[in-house]
Amino acid sequence: MRKLPFLYVLIFFICSCKFFHKNSDQLLVTVYGDKLYFSDIKHLLSPDLNSSDSLNLVRQLCEKWAKEQLLLNKAKINLPIVLQNVKTQVESYENSLLIYSYQKELLSQKLDTIVGIDEIDSYYKNNLGNFVLNDHIVKVNYIKVKKEVPYLWKLKGLFDKNDAESKFKLEDYCYQFADDYYIEDDWVYVNDIINVLPDIYSSRKLFNAKKIEFFDNDYFYFLYVKKYLNKGKEAPLEMVSSQIQSIIINKRKINFLKNVEMDLYKNALAKNHIKYEKK
Repeated sequence: MRKLPFLYVLIFFICSCKFFHKNSDQLLVTVYGDKLYFSDIKHLLSPDLNSSDSLNLVRQLCEKWAKEQLLLNKAKINLPIVLQNVKTQVESYENSLLIYSYQKELLSQKLDTIVGIDEIDSYYKNNLGNFVLNDHIVKVNYIKVKKEVPYLWKLKGLFDKNDAESKFKLEDYCYQFADDYYIEDDWVYVNDIINVLPDIYSSRKLFNAKKIEFFDNDYFYFLYVKKYLNKGKEAPLEMVSSQIQSIIINKRKINFLKNVEMDLYKNALAKNHIKYEKK
């Protein structure tokens, strides 16, 4: 029932022309001595709203603000002082955000992100222990075709060839007729290939052979194992080169930002912009 006097006063103010006047700064609500004025919320009101909608919006904004003040008051009473230091936390976050934005802009303008093959190769050789395979990998041609596929003899004659012409013909055939295939000359994890095979053939022992052909009720499967490496071996450079490139660039970022920070500090000291008090 105590809300009614406030609502009557609010309606009176809102419905009056003076309330919506440009220079009006009418007090709307007070909570524990804190005051909300019309000037605090008038930027949230659209000139396109009619009087009724404006009334509803102002009422909602006032009620929202009042509830926030009540919660804030309770927080100040009940929270430990150390948890009330929100202003410092906000300032710290704002400072960190500004510094991050500045550093990001500096990096985009100044950092050299071109990493040469020689640098990648050198890092790889000096850090071989960091590139140990945690699973088996394989270079393989994998092709899955329906049993009624045309020109099957062509596929059988192409799937284990390595010359450029055969690869081109194989890719063309797979594009037209294969339900699934992988014929890239890249390393992949053995499990990724096993996962697409029928359960009865999902075994690593399958890859002991160079050429594998088998079938189920609906499909023929063709596998040509070009290279195979067991887990625990050193990962091939070509498989980790992108990772090494990212590592090198990240190291450059760290060093670049450290140098920028140190240069700023030294210049500020030299120009007496930083003064330490003598003890």
